[in-house]
Amino acid sequence: MTKLRIDQVSRTFPARGGHAPTRALEPTNLDVGDNDFVTILGPSGCGKSTLLRIVAGLDRPTSGRVTLDGREVTGPGADRGMVFQSYTLFPWLTVRENIAFGLRERGVSQAERHKVADGLIKQVGLTGFENHWAKQLSGGMQQRTAIARALANDPKILLLDEPFGALDNQTRALMQEMLLGIWERDQKTVLFVTHDIEEAIFLGSRVVVMSARPGRIKADIAIDLPHPRSYKIKTTPEFTALKERLVEEIRTEALKVAAHA
Repeated sequence: MTKLRIDQVSRTFPARGGHAPTRALEPTNLDVGDNDFVTILGPSGCGKSTLLRIVAGLDRPTSGRVTLDGREVTGPGADRGMVFQSYTLFPWLTVRENIAFGLRERGVSQAERHKVADGLIKQVGLTGFENHWAKQLSGGMQQRTAIARALANDPKILLLDEPFGALDNQTRALMQEMLLGIWERDQKTVLFVTHDIEEAIFLGSRVVVMSARPGRIKADIAIDLPHPRSYKIKTTPEFTALKERLVEEIRTEALKVAAHA
């Protein structure tokens, strides 16, 4: 069953400062199934984050439309949980309060807010840090909190825009395993933007490859690797073959970007 439908969505940014309009996205179609984990991969500037922001309702398409469970997306909503690359926690709130922020805005009782938040704190491995401020947390802990905050509203789809891009390699690998574990347990529909090929394969049930700007979908590759997955799967011949294929897909597009630089 289709959960998310992107139907002929394009985005052109208007001319500014004497420059011509920028075509960020060509008309794009993408269906994301219920409980699917789709990773979007592409060269820098290909429009993958623009597409995610349109799905989140933070930007409007120039043409086309996005529907979630058949309802058109016209702005932000609690049915979509968004996690950004930059750390976006409220510094004046504790970990528990950050996670429960959306619930508080919806008028959920304090007892229920604490129950939901504490369950997610345990799920993302932050037990003992409930009352810490954002500045007291490492980058990985801040992103764990941000993911828990996005999940607290029980969204229909989780949207992540390179959430681990600023983390060191070891922390990034641990965060990938944590997120994949949550998906394997809860089967939440996920749309995940990344520039990291290994990350896209390891997390995704599908990898969507976008072309150089103006972005369009040039490949949609099923990732037929077994679950549950651990980091060891990255050393298998099947993983290596997928990586080689995607490296070539991305290299072709990166060369196009370099040629027009």
